[in-house]
Amino acid sequence: MKRPPAIDPTTHALFLDFDGTLVELVDDPNNVALAADRVERLDEMTRRLSGALAVVSGRRIGDLDRFLAPLAFAAAGVHGLERRRKPGGEIEFLMQPEALDPVRDALAPTLEANQRLRLEDKGTALVLHYRTAPDLAEAAKSVMRHAADGRDDLIVMEGDNIVEVHPAGMDKGKALADFMTTAPFEGRIPVYLGDDTTDEFALKIVTEMEGVAIKVGGKESVAQYRLADVADVHHWLDVCGI
Repeated sequence: MKRPPAIDPTTHALFLDFDGTLVELVDDPNNVALAADRVERLDEMTRRLSGALAVVSGRRIGDLDRFLAPLAFAAAGVHGLERRRKPGGEIEFLMQPEALDPVRDALAPTLEANQRLRLEDKGTALVLHYRTAPDLAEAAKSVMRHAADGRDDLIVMEGDNIVEVHPAGMDKGKALADFMTTAPFEGRIPVYLGDDTTDEFALKIVTEMEGVAIKVGGKESVAQYRLADVADVHHWLDVCGI
């Protein structure tokens, strides 16, 4: 495993996935927690990076704010469909929730018949969780594909014990590339940490930008560097030079 190099707070920009990177994956995504000293460390890093630290997540920015309070940070939520370009800035929404109403209606009968499946409604994305019902994985994937069938404006994406539908044309890589065009990220070298399939879009973009792409965990990846797990991420954040 090739460990990532030290980071220069004057020249790098840091992008962090949330679930599986900053916090452990759990059965109920509402039950994650980050220790106060870890939030304080992120705040210190944000200041040293002159604000060039962003959390890039499938979660809504409002949820990230709740978990990371009182930290002020830039963020891309729902894979980039929500954007906050700098700490304390306004949240931009790239689509409206009503676009997914037909998908909600199509999923309803399966959710009623299989109550061990859990639907997370992010407004601009819908996520079916089957971590506590692995025997229903294929059913979850199938119903989501059928619910989005014929919708060229939507994409179905599989992740760690989830299947998600959200608007096409957006992913974490595109969100990161957009951040890199404006202050406080513009002109810096991107560093990205992520563990999931959805993070590969961003890891690929960072590699193409000759930045530092860091895969968390042992899954196949385009990233050139590795960290073992969430605990290793926090250890690295403590010694990375920022």
